[in-house]
Amino acid sequence: MNRLPISEFRFYISRFIAIFLLLNCMFIAIFYYDLNSEMETRASNIQVQQKALLEGKKDYIEWVMSSVVKETALLADILTQRKIYQTAALPDSEQKQWQLHQFANALKVISHRKEIYDQIRYLDIKGNEVVRINFNDGVPTIVPKEALQNKQHRYYFDEVLRLGCRKIYVSPLDLNMEHGQIEIPFKPMIRIATSVFDESGTKQGVVIINYLAHYLLDGLELFNLNSGTNYMLVNSAGEFLYNRAKPELEFAFMFDASKSATIYAQFPTVAEQIKQTQKGQFETTNGLMTIESVGSLGRDNPYCFQEYHVNGNDSTRWKLVSFSPFNQQLNLHNALISHSTLFVLGLLISSILAALITHYQLRKYRDDKRIYHLAHYDSLTNLLNRWAFRSKSEQLIRSYTKWQKPLCLIYIDLDDFKSINDRYGHATGDKALIHVAEMMTKTFGNNALLCRLGGDEFAVLLHNDKHLNQPEQLANKLIQTLQAPIEVAPQVYDQINISIGGIVERSAHTHLDELMHQADMAMYQAKHAGKNCAVIVTTK
Repeated sequence: MNRLPISEFRFYISRFIAIFLLLNCMFIAIFYYDLNSEMETRASNIQVQQKALLEGKKDYIEWVMSSVVKETALLADILTQRKIYQTAALPDSEQKQWQLHQFANALKVISHRKEIYDQIRYLDIKGNEVVRINFNDGVPTIVPKEALQNKQHRYYFDEVLRLGCRKIYVSPLDLNMEHGQIEIPFKPMIRIATSVFDESGTKQGVVIINYLAHYLLDGLELFNLNSGTNYMLVNSAGEFLYNRAKPELEFAFMFDASKSATIYAQFPTVAEQIKQTQKGQFETTNGLMTIESVGSLGRDNPYCFQEYHVNGNDSTRWKLVSFSPFNQQLNLHNALISHSTLFVLGLLISSILAALITHYQLRKYRDDKRIYHLAHYDSLTNLLNRWAFRSKSEQLIRSYTKWQKPLCLIYIDLDDFKSINDRYGHATGDKALIHVAEMMTKTFGNNALLCRLGGDEFAVLLHNDKHLNQPEQLANKLIQTLQAPIEVAPQVYDQINISIGGIVERSAHTHLDELMHQADMAMYQAKHAGKNCAVIVTTK
């Protein structure tokens, strides 16, 4: 088989694996017909099962954490819009206390409805609590002014102060402490914080949410199966945050006498392998271990969103680990030994059938892609054709006019293109068109709609902020790029000249036909101005 493009390779591999697994499941069902089906099925599916379970736990944790992070950012945005920092800076008065009480009531409603936040606080830049809501086991209360505290020297306040705009701090998951002592009963906690800035970009305060992490840990029980498997959640140091079989090891790192109670101490023979494995499975002498990384991995952090970025990754780098004893796999092992020939034959047949079916599906996939490409792209230049460009442009225009964002439509026409065809032939003309398309792609990149309208006419729709700041520079850059002569015939070089017309539309109501007409008129102005130049018009 010829080397496949990445997209086709992924399609082929995913379909092959899916079909191969399906065929093997059917084969295994027949193969173990006369054996203990419950034990056999359990053993044969243990790896897939554990992988799926840990992926489910991972998705659950990341969904919960993402929700809390986004709600923290939302709360900061609301307080920024309401300019709570201005109220906090007012001299003491009934008006100030009334306004702060209004803020506190809004936060109290959030605490009451969410039921997952132990505290919601706003602190000024000096660490003084301005507003604080305590959940109080389901009875949210507004902390009175005289009970508010200064948190300037708390580690999480220092951490968030170091962060810039749109940065979110997520603390390690640990047990809550009150007055220097671990709170009893234990209260797992994660603190999420972000800064509040004024219109000038000056940091004015900090929003801090104390998330009751026992909701997250309790939710892990929903994904457990009663199969004797132990499920664990550890932090970046290998310390237990959750241990189904040995709950006494959970948060043992908070107590000096239990500093060695880590997953590495529990599984010393595979400690290094656990440290090095980010995602995967391996066997120990006693069972199967499955590992799934949760949260940040390297530079990737799933909790970042839009323009918000989460702080350093250590506090959100966890691992889900399951350990399945071998006692459910012994019968499976014996069956494979006694029927190894039949098993290998079944695998071979499944592989051949999967390859044949996948090959057929790959052909259909290629045909569908080719039909789509022919319907939407120009066959010569691989740019969008007129129909596809019009369809995509109308969608963009509707979206951008709704939000009152500017757009720029550019028309490009080759100067004296007919003379190129007449002197060198249509093959050279095609070569010139392809060259123009390549230079357009190089100049405007992938964040613009590029189209060959037909003949020697091209169009570009700019909608990216970076492009819209310099449409004239980009147009002139394209003209300059095309000044480099290309070989139009053996040892014969010529340059391509183009005329460019464009319209930057900033009004809230516009239509594609109107933009095309104005861009066309601007292009003809460039023609009348001597060709090989650009005329970009901006509406008021």
